[in-house]
Amino acid sequence: MIKGVILDLDGTVYLGGHEIPGAADFVRACHRAIVPCLFVTNRSNRTPAVVAAQLTSYHIECSAVDIWTSSQATAHYLAPGSVYTIGEAALDEALLERGFTLTDHAPDYVVVGFDREFSYAKLKLACNLIYRGARFIATNPDRGLPLHDGVAPGTGALVAAVAAGCGQEPFYIGKPERRIMDMGAARLGLDPAHILAVGDNLTTDIPAGHAAGMQTALILTGFSKRADLTTAALQPDWVVDGYAELKEIVGVS
Repeated sequence: MIKGVILDLDGTVYLGGHEIPGAADFVRACHRAIVPCLFVTNRSNRTPAVVAAQLTSYHIECSAVDIWTSSQATAHYLAPGSVYTIGEAALDEALLERGFTLTDHAPDYVVVGFDREFSYAKLKLACNLIYRGARFIATNPDRGLPLHDGVAPGTGALVAAVAAGCGQEPFYIGKPERRIMDMGAARLGLDPAHILAVGDNLTTDIPAGHAAGMQTALILTGFSKRADLTTAALQPDWVVDGYAELKEIVGVS
């Protein structure tokens, strides 16, 4: 029995700034049936309040407490200390709220998230800090973000540059690792076996949900296509074209 739902955002709830048809109705149906929904995203560059405002503009019922980002997950997972970030204000804010100190001098961690102002100077500094002993952390490995007209380079592209430059691989917090999903289950207060993890990416959303012991559904509204299932290392429990099928799986109307 499904008692709660974890929904990805990019490519699942919205795509390129537009709501994916049926998402708002699905969330309303879940709420009517007392099935809580938590939105868990690998994106690190927006605060929960900003995300909630966007979803509300699509008439999706939610508030900031219903959002869990890779920035929040990173800040909650790591022991507080000093950190140098490649990222945007939302990442810094999440870390500061958890008691971290931001510095570019001998930090305990180098945390790489999504950064639209990524530069060679930032790359060089991050590589040298890691070389001198800082622990290399990545919010998530997504190399591309789905758009209506293609993809945009994601955090994983920046992480790959740092990894190549310093010769080390990072410790990941976001999907496909289970850490962010374990936190999601805790926030819902539910046994993972009773949670349905829904996402559009076979390489991140589905493995993360599976690793956390959740049921999984691939929704074909974003990154992964049906043809990708033939080569996928892990198969989802369900594959749906849209939210009408998802409502049937959850048992809401």
